[in-house]
Amino acid sequence: MSSKIKYGVYIANFGKGWTADDFVELAKESEKAGWDGFFLWDHLYPGDMPEANVIDPFVVLAAIASQTKKIRIGTTVTPLSRRSPWQVARETATLDHLSNGRFILGVGLGGDPKNEFEAFGIEGNDKLRAEMLDESLDIIQGLWSGEKFAYKGKHHQIKETQFLPAPVQKPSIPIWVGGNWPNKPPFRRAARYQGVFPLYAKSYDGLEPKHYPDILAYIKKYQQQQNISFDVVFMTNFFYWAKENKFDEMISDYSSTGVNWFVHCFHP
Repeated sequence: MSSKIKYGVYIANFGKGWTADDFVELAKESEKAGWDGFFLWDHLYPGDMPEANVIDPFVVLAAIASQTKKIRIGTTVTPLSRRSPWQVARETATLDHLSNGRFILGVGLGGDPKNEFEAFGIEGNDKLRAEMLDESLDIIQGLWSGEKFAYKGKHHQIKETQFLPAPVQKPSIPIWVGGNWPNKPPFRRAARYQGVFPLYAKSYDGLEPKHYPDILAYIKKYQQQQNISFDVVFMTNFFYWAKENKFDEMISDYSSTGVNWFVHCFHP
């Protein structure tokens, strides 16, 4: 596991009156303030906020990459079943070059099947989205390799091709897998990659420290390489903990379980 504790901003890619420039400025100010990461949601259409402005996270992250120097940037999380994997491979490799190796790709099934999938003619079935997510991850990693690559899956097929340039980061851009605990499939998936972004299926309030040992023990069972660097994310509201004068206690309680990324969630 990665040991150094890092702190990130986690913000919706939509909001009333928000502009693309606002996100860029917020990222720049976050870097100046010393934050380690700036992460954007990846929603297409927030059905409960139809009047909100929505920005594409990959486009805005390109602008952020060119106007920051140190802060890690990424999506948390991108539902790959509604994006073409070859396009994501191109976009993310480009972002990794623009940021000089600071990009992190967060992935998951995505939420709100009715408004973000079915409304656009995309199947919202969880099983199908999971299959497409796994195929997309295989394709993206194959195209990131910079080597000749072909793929024949149930949902995607690619004739032999080669994508250059490969990403800056080696062996690859880190992939964080999001999922709701205690649902098990997302965490088996996370074991194949570089990090996990767990949420709690029973509540949006987040996971308690007691959940993380079970999560990490489960992931460890499926990891082929036990000593790889692996990020463990906790999403919370820093303002709540500071107001209760429990911020240091919260950091201590969660970091002792293996959490090394604390991300503050800004809701729209």
